[in-house]
Amino acid sequence: MGRKAPQIPTPPVISVQRVLPKATESTYFSEETTISISSSSTSINQTEYVTICQSDDKIIIWRQFSHENVNTQVLVTGFQKFGNHNENISEQIANSLIGQKVRDHEIIVNILSVDEAGSRYVSEIYNQHDFKAILHIGLAENALLPRIELRAKDILNFSIPDNSGRLIKNTPITGQGDLFSTVNIEDWDVKNMIDQPEISNDAGEYICNETLYRTLESNSKNIPVCFLHLPPKQDDAYGLVMQCLDRMLRPPCIDVGAGAIISNGKFLAARRAPSEKHAGWWEFPGGKFEPGEDAVDCLVREISEELDLEVTVHEEVGTWIFDHDDVVVRLHVRICRIASGVMKMRVHDRFQWCDNPNEVDWLGPDKDIASAISAMLPHLHQDS
Repeated sequence: MGRKAPQIPTPPVISVQRVLPKATESTYFSEETTISISSSSTSINQTEYVTICQSDDKIIIWRQFSHENVNTQVLVTGFQKFGNHNENISEQIANSLIGQKVRDHEIIVNILSVDEAGSRYVSEIYNQHDFKAILHIGLAENALLPRIELRAKDILNFSIPDNSGRLIKNTPITGQGDLFSTVNIEDWDVKNMIDQPEISNDAGEYICNETLYRTLESNSKNIPVCFLHLPPKQDDAYGLVMQCLDRMLRPPCIDVGAGAIISNGKFLAARRAPSEKHAGWWEFPGGKFEPGEDAVDCLVREISEELDLEVTVHEEVGTWIFDHDDVVVRLHVRICRIASGVMKMRVHDRFQWCDNPNEVDWLGPDKDIASAISAMLPHLHQDS
């Protein structure tokens, strides 16, 4: 299932684990200290976060270091093992992200305890940090595919005790109702993500759901918050988590229409003029949606403005989402046919009728679009 996992880079040593004999009583506390370290000729200040928690028959001390000179950070959390599980994939994947960056944001990692303290941890530190996004990762022990959770239910109903022995049955978390993720899943292009994760509105009724609920409840700055459930064996879970973080951080999509004009079994390609941005590259005619427009309205207007042609707009080829310079474009591609007019070049300097995707040098994802249209040509030519 899925793609072969790439080699995960060994993270730098910025997290230290120390094991002590088990105390007679469970002790949970954290403290902060400021230290200075030197690297080559540069001295930087770091804050050391020390968390002590009980795991099995040991007390584990976790140290995490955060650079004070880093302004943009995202938080990723995993969970300790629980129940009968000897490992937790969420802990493994979260730890593999230590020292990594996504869209120039430093990834901060925290491994949560599987109990009430763990579920509250992020909500309690929320106002002490300026995270730009928070991604929780958890184990879905019976799942076959990863799930992106969009709803935290206001209910706890444990099938097994948590790691503190707590066993809650049919109890609201707050009694204020369900809460929903603050990500815009429509901008994620999920069908092109690793293993095509399922979109879920049920995060369960255990610690994963409780954690997501408490984080959303504290999300006063309305930053992107999401929960990713992973099956026990997930190919390229590292890559999938990085894709989720990338989509959480990228700007909102701009809707753009692109028209595949069909005539005599071929489709029209147009080359950007020297005076235009991306001069010399080939594309499908179209442009940004104006307020209140849909793909049909946009393409009728844009093709009239660019080519002086009146067109009718027909079936959808597909939707592509991609980074384009400093924006993210959601490209709506539709089949078009010429109703009237004589073609004129306004923002293009050449046009060419094509029957395969390899005849010109395409801009951005337009070659993939041309491939999709080429596969449709026999049917389109028959219907013309």
